[in-house]
Amino acid sequence: MSREVRKCAARVLTSVRGSGSTRAIAVCVSAAALTLECVGAVAGAALPPNPFGPLRVTPTRGITEFAISNVSGRPSAIALGRDGNLWFVETRHSRIGRITPRGKITEFGIPSSSGEPRGIAAGPDGNLWFTEGGSNKIGRISTHGTITEFPLSISNSVPFAITAGPDGNLWFTDPAANTIGRVSTAGTITEFSIPTERSSPFSIAAGPDGNLWFTEEHGQKIGRITTSGTISEFPVATPPYGITAGPDGNLWWTGWTGAKIGRITPSGAVSEFPIPERSNPRGITVGPEGDLWFSEFSANNIARMTPSGKLSEYPIPTEEGFPTAITPGPHGTLWVVETFAGKIARIEPKILTAPKCAVPKLRGKTLAQARMLLRRAHCGLGKVTKPVKPRHKLVVVAQKPAAKKTLPNGTKVSLRLS
Repeated sequence: MSREVRKCAARVLTSVRGSGSTRAIAVCVSAAALTLECVGAVAGAALPPNPFGPLRVTPTRGITEFAISNVSGRPSAIALGRDGNLWFVETRHSRIGRITPRGKITEFGIPSSSGEPRGIAAGPDGNLWFTEGGSNKIGRISTHGTITEFPLSISNSVPFAITAGPDGNLWFTDPAANTIGRVSTAGTITEFSIPTERSSPFSIAAGPDGNLWFTEEHGQKIGRITTSGTISEFPVATPPYGITAGPDGNLWWTGWTGAKIGRITPSGAVSEFPIPERSNPRGITVGPEGDLWFSEFSANNIARMTPSGKLSEYPIPTEEGFPTAITPGPHGTLWVVETFAGKIARIEPKILTAPKCAVPKLRGKTLAQARMLLRRAHCGLGKVTKPVKPRHKLVVVAQKPAAKKTLPNGTKVSLRLS
């Protein structure tokens, strides 16, 4: 993270915490608002539209990036739709985006120009449901792009995250009103007050126990709400942010400011696992192999953690992409939004986590021997150059890349034989 952005973030958090305004805290501490505030301070006016349109960049094997039409749109949440596409929100430009598994992007404007969508989730009715933090509404968009909006009854609300519940309804967090909301597929909205005042509920997920679980960043608790609205709270050591149901029957959450990944059982037993300092983990989900995957906002990484706590990290190709929300996609992929870079990234865990190519020493080996050694080292055979009319048995006299380098799985090694 640049020095200017860090300074701005500190100023925003300091001024907001001293303001005493629940709404200001909810808006400014949230990912989208903090991003907008600091980018505005550093860059001044909004960034210009991308003159090249949607771009794809693939400098890292296993991670492919796709740019939205205007990089200043600030994508901040993403979900898999029932149509097999990924759907995301653009907070700054008040748009809903759709991206196919191959990377084709279509964008739909929200009727409320100040909607500032924050969260999105697939509903049981086949539509996508999203929150409008700027206009105090819940939105619904069909897979064809038709949008319907439902206003909240509580004034000055800032609906944030949203998820599908086990009861056929959608459930959302409202940091400003300090409530958990429920919206039926017909648009009927009910909100339930959280016992802890100014708890700032952010993320929410359906749990394996038939309840909804949510994070309270300022309350420093994990909350549980039944489908009938009964709320229980469990204190944790690290302020929580993102949350997801894990592969082990527990709930897993990210400790944004405390460099921790947390686990809570349905009965409320809490464990925390340390990760590198200043990583600022945000979104979290379960990967195709049953591991936990999460974004490291400040470290600009995607990270994987096994249920036993073993950690691996993978850098985002774009410098200062600042990944936030992450979700499973089709065909064993994961998808993440890069809020500052204005990109959507497709993660292919099988490629990303494959054994590295440890380039072997091939000088003096025959081509057949070199092929075998490359295969064992998880490398590929690249261009082979040899004499047109060799007069003796050929062996490797030069290779590129050089031996002893550790490179991505499948890296091709070119050989010159003589």
